[in-house]
Amino acid sequence: MEWYTQNPEWWGDVFGALLPHPRMLMMPGGRLSDVSDEKKDASSNTVQTFTVVTPKNKTSGPNDKASLKFLIYGKTGWIGGLLSKLFEKQGITYEYGKGRLEDRASLIADIRSIMPTHVFNAAGLTGRPNVDWCESHKPETIRVNVAGTLTLADVCRENGLLMMNFATGCIFEYDTAHPEGSGIGFKEEDKPNFTGSFYSKTKAMVEELLREFDNICTLRVRMPISSDLNNPRNFITKI
Repeated sequence: MEWYTQNPEWWGDVFGALLPHPRMLMMPGGRLSDVSDEKKDASSNTVQTFTVVTPKNKTSGPNDKASLKFLIYGKTGWIGGLLSKLFEKQGITYEYGKGRLEDRASLIADIRSIMPTHVFNAAGLTGRPNVDWCESHKPETIRVNVAGTLTLADVCRENGLLMMNFATGCIFEYDTAHPEGSGIGFKEEDKPNFTGSFYSKTKAMVEELLREFDNICTLRVRMPISSDLNNPRNFITKI
């Protein structure tokens, strides 16, 4: 993570990746781009116009960071803890939410008291010592991973807030359309096909529902690694 923060220009302009569920709508006048593209239908000689809008380049500075205030859920988790360290290095104000995801009133209270510009959800039930815990605690897993996440998403929507939702990549597996070793990957809009664990099933379920929200940006985490070899959540430590 340190390398990425120290080399912010390496990726180029990735502002578009922060848009919640960006879609390239291939319909006349509906596709998003910053140029107008005319396409002529050979059978009818009709000209179809596609308009695409892309974010303009923005220069960031101290004043931009001063206007930001992030609300984080998942203080006790590894990702939630890393977020605070990252924001501190960037000089961005943040606070951890005190509310429970499944308690709508407590989430509303957090937003009213903290008044964030963005919300980061790194909370969820993965089970201890591993995801097998979820197999014998299904109602509890649903309450947090599905009902809780949807509640936070809806509260953010009602308050005009973008929610960055940290999800999992453990919702896909090789199949006939994506054979192992073929190099054929899954696309963002592909339907999850792995239900081998109840944990993954709840994460796939909530992703499908979150697609209906226009204020959610889903970030799938798969086998996270860091230089902290003492953390049991580090994939390097696990292997």
